[in-house]
Amino acid sequence: MAAAAAVAALVALSAWARWRALASSPYPVGVDGYYYAVQLRGLLESGQLAYPASPLGFWLMAPLAAATDPITGAKLGAALGGALVAVPAFGLGRRLGGGASGGVAAAAVAATSAGSVYLSLEFVKQGLGVSVGLAALWAIARALERPSAGRIAAAGAGVLAAALTHKTAAVLVALAAAPALLVELRARRRLGARAAIAAAVVIGLAAVAGVLAPARFVGARDLALVAGLVGEARWVGVEALLAGAIGAAVLVLLATGRRDASSRPADRALAAALAALGVAIALPWLDVADPDGLGYRLRALAFVPLALGIATAGGAAIRRPRFRAAALLAVAAAWTATHLRPSPAGVVRAHPAMVAAVQALRGVVPAGDVVITRDRQVAFQVAWYVRVPVRSGPEPVPPARRWWLLTLAAIGDGSRLDRALTRARAESALAPPRGLHPRDPNGLVVMPDATWAWVQRQVP
Repeated sequence: MAAAAAVAALVALSAWARWRALASSPYPVGVDGYYYAVQLRGLLESGQLAYPASPLGFWLMAPLAAATDPITGAKLGAALGGALVAVPAFGLGRRLGGGASGGVAAAAVAATSAGSVYLSLEFVKQGLGVSVGLAALWAIARALERPSAGRIAAAGAGVLAAALTHKTAAVLVALAAAPALLVELRARRRLGARAAIAAAVVIGLAAVAGVLAPARFVGARDLALVAGLVGEARWVGVEALLAGAIGAAVLVLLATGRRDASSRPADRALAAALAALGVAIALPWLDVADPDGLGYRLRALAFVPLALGIATAGGAAIRRPRFRAAALLAVAAAWTATHLRPSPAGVVRAHPAMVAAVQALRGVVPAGDVVITRDRQVAFQVAWYVRVPVRSGPEPVPPARRWWLLTLAAIGDGSRLDRALTRARAESALAPPRGLHPRDPNGLVVMPDATWAWVQRQVP
């Protein structure tokens, strides 16, 4: 009961801290903040998402959006869904760390770490996916321990839910659960043939889903991202370094036979897989330059192997239950006390002047035409406020239907492009570039394709 109360308190505290950070702006927070509002609005108005995506996270947030509005509903879903990671983290931590204290430590780190909160502010769908993915791993571990029909069904539902929430969640479940499954199948040889058939069916279904709906499931493009995992060595953040150090310690403890007496071989394999993931995430050669790249998304998951690694290391290294409980609960209390106030560093926020500029686009673009812009945040703002089609590239839109939208950040203040746009306004034969920003004529500029082609010819 005390552990359950502690986890409930962690969920409440973490959800409140995330909500305060999200509610600090009247606009959506994060580079994709407006994306979630547009998706939820599509669900409420037509029952369909505006853009192809893994749908479960949006389905879960839809009731909150219906009770409030799409922007508030997305913020509430991000805060609550991210904070609920404490529940499966507790279940896995208790299993891997030899008791409730290990579960509480894992829950505290998972719920309040900077990486976990960052996902709720910047990558909401991935944050929800981590919560669902850890729940799936917890269900898989329980099913391997006692494979009853109910537990197997729960594990299958968890895997399906992870795949329907976010691709990273599906990959996390696959990487972490595979060694545990292999160990259990080896111990239960009579299940080998059935397991092989089931695995072949699952892999086949996953491949078909990736081909038919690559935007929703893992497709060829996502598999190609693996080739770009390695890049130039960069500074590794504190949480990633801790995850790597704890992961290495767990691997050493497991290799030397230091483990909790109650842990099963499948659980130890699960712990080893998570520890290896922590070590891989901490490698400085992981390419994290692209926020949409696989390396960046993996680095954002550092809190997962860190949280469960702390529980596992505590259970393996400290033999006496009282000392173990005291040490792990002290870690939980200290971590929570120092991480309850999320840092705003790195979080993208909408500026009121840019919001006003996007709203000024209403009525400028004729019906049936398409806005082309490279700025993701502005693109989703246009979709939310103006309700016109937006694309990141010109193809396959006919030139006569294209309207180019440029921000000053892309133009460059005082650049040749900036000066060319100013000259274009004096060309009587052109439809002039239209400045929308209230503070700078080129702060946000929209123009038809013919004008954009003329401007490009002026710039080497």
